[in-house]
Amino acid sequence: MHRRQSEDYDVLSDAAIDDEAQNDGDGGNDADEEPEVSAVILTQPSHYNVTIGRSVRLECKISPADGAVFQWTKNGSMYFFGTMKAQEQDVSSYMQDDRISIPANSTDLLIRDVALNDSDTYKCEVLQTNKASVEHTLDILEAPKIIKFTASDNGQVVEGSDLLLTCVAGGSPPPQIIWSRDTGNGNERLQEKDGEFSINSFFIRKVKPSDAGKYYCYAFNGLGNKQSELTVVVRSKPRVQVHKTVINSAVNVEAVLQCSVHDAAPAHIRWYKDGFLIEDTSSQFSVSTHGHHSNLTVIPTSDQDFGTFTCEADNELGKHNKSIELVQSPVVEGLDVDGPKLSWTIHSHQPLEQIELQLRQINGDGQWRTLSVPVPEMRTHEYEIIFPLTDQDLEPGKYEATVKVKNDKSWSQHSQPALVDIDAQPQFIQHASVYRGNNAHSIRPTILSALTTTLMYLLVRML
Repeated sequence: MHRRQSEDYDVLSDAAIDDEAQNDGDGGNDADEEPEVSAVILTQPSHYNVTIGRSVRLECKISPADGAVFQWTKNGSMYFFGTMKAQEQDVSSYMQDDRISIPANSTDLLIRDVALNDSDTYKCEVLQTNKASVEHTLDILEAPKIIKFTASDNGQVVEGSDLLLTCVAGGSPPPQIIWSRDTGNGNERLQEKDGEFSINSFFIRKVKPSDAGKYYCYAFNGLGNKQSELTVVVRSKPRVQVHKTVINSAVNVEAVLQCSVHDAAPAHIRWYKDGFLIEDTSSQFSVSTHGHHSNLTVIPTSDQDFGTFTCEADNELGKHNKSIELVQSPVVEGLDVDGPKLSWTIHSHQPLEQIELQLRQINGDGQWRTLSVPVPEMRTHEYEIIFPLTDQDLEPGKYEATVKVKNDKSWSQHSQPALVDIDAQPQFIQHASVYRGNNAHSIRPTILSALTTTLMYLLVRML
């Protein structure tokens, strides 16, 4: 009041000034302010598939862009506020990666050198009264890779135990796994009958020696494929095989007996004669073993040196053996059939005396019929015999055949049987058939009868 009096202010003017100040404090006249303009996002939601290592630009086109305040979030977490990255205390260090940025003069999100953990949901949002947003899904694609391929016991499994194969594969989308095995006869895909399948493993219960071999894991997902292999060894007790079970020899004639051992573990090989171990010091016996193969050389000096010889192999998992008979009687091998023709091989260091072929008609009366086969005149220790049945009086049908041979020592064992098919012989055209007794077959004219009839006809013409 003192100031106003001293400056002679008009009281009404001062009141007017106070009213103006009051209006300013109320925020002014609302009718004079411009209304807020809402921004919109023109970009549609998208699903991005990007190969690992490449770059991707997630679009967020805002209109009008001037003055719009926007933000990017990843799976709900703040990523960018405008062009400013979120503070490290608010987000993981991954979000502070320099690979990710807002390109100049844009509101898009750029990710360079994408990695698998970039796969997620990204949202661009305009911060205003009427919020606008667009959401994108980013999937990172990666060709398959096999991270680990393992087998129980490092692939060295004992026969009868269980085998578990595990194949851990990576890639995006997750790859599919196919199993196969190479047994030496080609690569074959494994089936349900071979074992039990799970997501990334293959299980075999109580493995057998036949389960050994190379196993393959194939991973593929449409972007490529990858394979890995490992070898499975089934450790088992030895399995002995012999080349021949019966061998012919003679006094002072060398004979070589052979055996081989099939196993996945080292085995020790021994030879026995009639159940007694053959010592290395034996004069008439000599053993030569190399790896899985062993030969026993025998030079008989008397009849007592013939008999049963046994090859035995053993390892820490067990033992196995097979026997060979060393004999002086003939040995018949390889009885073979070619139509009505039979062939076989005879081994005999002693002179042959008799060869018999025995036949029995299948579904017949069951009686064996013995045919005598000529003995070769040439003297040797191996005979190749060929014997046709076309000249034998045999009813048509199927026969079982076997051979046995006698030398000056004894008869051989019967050969393995073979099946022979005797076809019906072609018949001449005839006006009548003559039946013999109760037999249901006809007597066919022979070629000689046909020739006789022709000669008689010519003789009549000449007369």
